[in-house]
Amino acid sequence: MKLPANKTDPAADMNTQTGGCRKIIPNGDVECIWANAGVVPYKLCNFNFDCGNCPFDLVMRGGCEFGSRRVVVRGCDFCSSFFYHRYHTWAKVEGNSLVRIGINDLGQNLLGKIEKISLPGKGEKVHPESIHLTGKRGSVPLIPPLEGYVVEVNEKLRKEPSLANRSPYGDGWVVLLLANRLSKSLGKLLYGPPARRWFEEEVNRLYYILADLPDMTQPEVGITFQDGGVLDFGILDTITPERTRKIMECFFAHYSASRT
Repeated sequence: MKLPANKTDPAADMNTQTGGCRKIIPNGDVECIWANAGVVPYKLCNFNFDCGNCPFDLVMRGGCEFGSRRVVVRGCDFCSSFFYHRYHTWAKVEGNSLVRIGINDLGQNLLGKIEKISLPGKGEKVHPESIHLTGKRGSVPLIPPLEGYVVEVNEKLRKEPSLANRSPYGDGWVVLLLANRLSKSLGKLLYGPPARRWFEEEVNRLYYILADLPDMTQPEVGITFQDGGVLDFGILDTITPERTRKIMECFFAHYSASRT
């Protein structure tokens, strides 16, 4: 299938209405995500959403409590320069509507050692069932954080799928997309302080789900939960399959306990 021409994002050719004030977005320009979020009143994007290399973005995040580029929450890594989907996928804009996507650190830890990854073909339009990850604790579709066509797949994952465990934000990326309606799609994702808060909430939600399991109250289990403690994903291998399934379904869409 032939990839579509890389045209100007149609979302850029519009006026937006915010807080009763009409913001005029010039033809061919797009609004900065900080302005779109209401943090600053007006700012155009000069880096085609390549926030990792944007000086303004660096200043904005450096001036608040979420300034760190990479942080650790109960043992789970979070990269603050990426966009996030609520089903634990990330998106990194690389310019010219190209977006690299993968699974985040909490997601890969939940799955356990990833044994197989089903990848789409080059030129295919991605959909929610295009990519499947099979790990020690079951199988899930990797929900694409935005629409687009596959430009490149990470061939290393075919031979070494566990690379997505060891380097989820780096060498373990999954596919590179040519995104449709980039600015509109990114507006639906989490970024910056909201993404950080969401990630912390997800990690803490899992932490207290595990801490509240009936088995965890038994002295013979030998596991002590403390505020600020690191998540022990190995607990998921010591409880019943039914409990594991219910926990996994809290964090993934269309989870299957099957590993085939």
